[in-house]
Parts: sequence; C-alpha cells; structure tokens
Amino acid sequence: MTFFATALSAQTHHPVLMISIDGLRPDYVTQADQHGLKVPNLRRILAEGAHAEGVVNVSPTVTYPNHTTLVTGVLPSEHGIYNNELFDPEGKEHGGWYWYAQAVQAPTLWQAAKAAGLVTASMYWPVTVKASGIDYNVPEYFRQRTGPDRYLEEAVSRPAGMLEELEQKAGPFNIRNSDIVFDETVTRTTIAMIESRHPDFLTVHIVSLDHVEHEHGPFSAEANADLEKIDEMVGRIVTAQRKVHPDGVIAVVSDHGFSAVRHRVYLNSALVKEGIISLSGHEKATADRWSAFAWPAGGSAMMMLHDKADRETEKRIKELLAKLASDPRYGIAEIVSHEKAVQQGMNPDVAFVVNFKPGYRMAVGFAEPELEDLTKDEGTHGYMNTLDEMHSSFFVEGPGVAKGKNLGVIDMRQIAPTIAALLGAKLDTAKSPRLSLQ
Repeated sequence: MTFFATALSAQTHHPVLMISIDGLRPDYVTQADQHGLKVPNLRRILAEGAHAEGVVNVSPTVTYPNHTTLVTGVLPSEHGIYNNELFDPEGKEHGGWYWYAQAVQAPTLWQAAKAAGLVTASMYWPVTVKASGIDYNVPEYFRQRTGPDRYLEEAVSRPAGMLEELEQKAGPFNIRNSDIVFDETVTRTTIAMIESRHPDFLTVHIVSLDHVEHEHGPFSAEANADLEKIDEMVGRIVTAQRKVHPDGVIAVVSDHGFSAVRHRVYLNSALVKEGIISLSGHEKATADRWSAFAWPAGGSAMMMLHDKADRETEKRIKELLAKLASDPRYGIAEIVSHEKAVQQGMNPDVAFVVNFKPGYRMAVGFAEPELEDLTKDEGTHGYMNTLDEMHSSFFVEGPGVAKGKNLGVIDMRQIAPTIAALLGAKLDTAKSPRLSLQ
C-alpha cells in the first residue's frame, strides 16, 4: 500500500472533527477576557483539552498553502501550493486560485483516513475540488460570488447530487463574499452532512473572520462581534457531532494570524517605472511584457523572473529592492534571498521575497502613486512566519487528550500526523513528530 499505513487498532480509532476558523489568532481565545470576547464554546474546548500557545505556520502565511499543510504535514515545496491565487502576471486566469486538488503533490489526511477504512467528508476546505479520499465533499470554489456560483458549487461537489440533497434540509448553498451569513450557510450544511453521513473524519472551513479582519483589523469591534457569532456556530456543529460520535475528538485550527495595516505598497508600480513591466489591457490593468513580477501575498511578495536564467534582470531587481528598502516609507523589513526562501519551503522559482514590516502590505495592481496611506486600520497576513502575530491556532479536546495541557509553540507540520494517530491511521509522508496530547 503506497503512502499510508493501515489502521493501528480498533481501540485507538476516534472520529475527528477539525474546524478551521480562517484568521483566528490563538489570543482571541487564550486572552478572551482582555479583549472583551464572549466565546464560551471555544473557551470550553480550551479548558477541557490541550492547546498551543501558537502555531508556527508556513510562508507566506496565507490561506491555501497553510490549509494544505494542515492536511499533509509538509511544506509548500513538498505539497505544491505556494499562494492563494495562481501566478498570473498577464491576467489570463482572471483571478483564478489554487482550487484544484490535482495540484496537491503530497498525500492527505483524507486519503490516510480512507485507507484506514474510515468515512471521510469535507466542507468548504481549500484546494479540494476533485480531491481523492473524500467521500462527501463540498469544496471551496467560487468565481463571482453571486447567485450562479451556487450551481457551480453543486456541480463540483461529490458525490453528484449530494449538495442538492443537503440543501433540501439546510437551505440554498449561496456563495457570498465570505461574510457571517455565508458561514451560517456552511454551518447548516455541515450539520446536515453530519446527521446524514456520519463521517469519521470531517474538515470544515469557517471564513468570515478573515474577511472582517481584512476590512477592520484584528480585535476590532467588528472582528470581535463576528467571532462571537462564529463561536455560536462552532457550538452547534460540535453538538451535532457529539450526537453522532460521542467518543469523537474536536480540533479547532487556523491557517494564520493577523496584523493591523495602515500603508499599502504597490511594488509592481515600481517595476513599471523601471521598465521591467509594460502594461496593456483595459485601463492598463494587466502586464503585457514583463521581465519580473511581484506575486502578492499580503504582508510579503514573491519576486518572480520571466526567465530564471536572466541574471541582468535579477541584478536590476536586487538593486531596486535595496533602494526601496533603504526608504522607510516602503516599510520593507527584509529582502529574503532565493536560498533562504527555498530553505523555508517556498516556491523554488522565486528570485527574492520582499517581507514587509507590520503595518505595511503589498497591494495588488499598478496604482499611482505606488505608496498609499490609509485613513483607518485594515488588516493583513502573508508575512514570513517569523512574525509572532502570524502564528495560528490549535485547540483539541476529547478522548486521549489531557485536560488543560499547554503544548507551547508548535510547528504546523505536527498537526497532520497527530490527527492521523487519533484517527487510527498513519500519514507516512508527514515526518514531523506527533504532539503528546496526554
């Protein structure tokens, strides 16, 4: 049998529900009182189980690479998902993301659980369109986030007809702009899936906190109010799970943290000024010819060369970045070398990575001027994973988990093999040590 070990023993198998709350910093829960937050369901999981003070995730600290690491236990250089959006300087993909599981190059927890004879399911998890190993799958997929996207979602969900069946009980699966109303849709549909399919391993992605934090910043009144509503939804999902699997384990994870932002930097505008990019298209909004391009990732940007062997352009980019980094208005914390980026598991084709200081972020597009000061706090992530504010969350409770255990700061790559062990399966390609939960 390739990649996977068989189930350990019947006694070690526990059903697992893993809920990802996108953008959840651990201190939303561990320091809830200091932030005036009423999150009783998340606090109960904290009190009754084990938790990490922080999870060192993968760089860049954005959603799709980190969600893929959560279910594979390996770095982006091993699983193949390097950003949220595809690298597309010429705009040919029209905003396409890494939606398709065919891009994932490493075995997943769903495959490991399936190989161990378990029933698997997933609700709106990134990079899962046509994912193998998932018996019941409603993948994260969208185009315009308008009414017709519902039918697109029905078309890509598996098995065919399942989502329509769930909608009869849960209501229409209308794709919206990642708000709390959509999270309610995800919650109702998840509960219907639990009640009708009884999966042994279920992953769920809750999205609205990230959206609100981008608009208003972390720990804003708006973000806190959103999380309190999410907490109620988590409680309902857990209640449904406990009815079906009273011996189950509940894990709450996240992909990244958040930092407040007051400045936007349009790096690609600087490349236009240098003649490295020429523009075309409607209102000159896309690159026509380019020797190098800054691939945005929020708090960082990956500098990509059109020709990896173009040493002249590489030298020009290095000199330009050094010049920009010397100007404090650009908020550049570090120019990360190709060698260091590759060592951290980032895209092997990257020439440099521009890592910004907290308070600054890479902006999409070719705006003039290339620096923009904001009049109110926004939020972002995507910095290199060395920034503490980017660390994500891990809370777990249930059989085999010690009450009140503090795991300290952990590596995100430890989560997948830990979940596999709880399920009674092994993910052989995840080499990081399992967490000691007892």
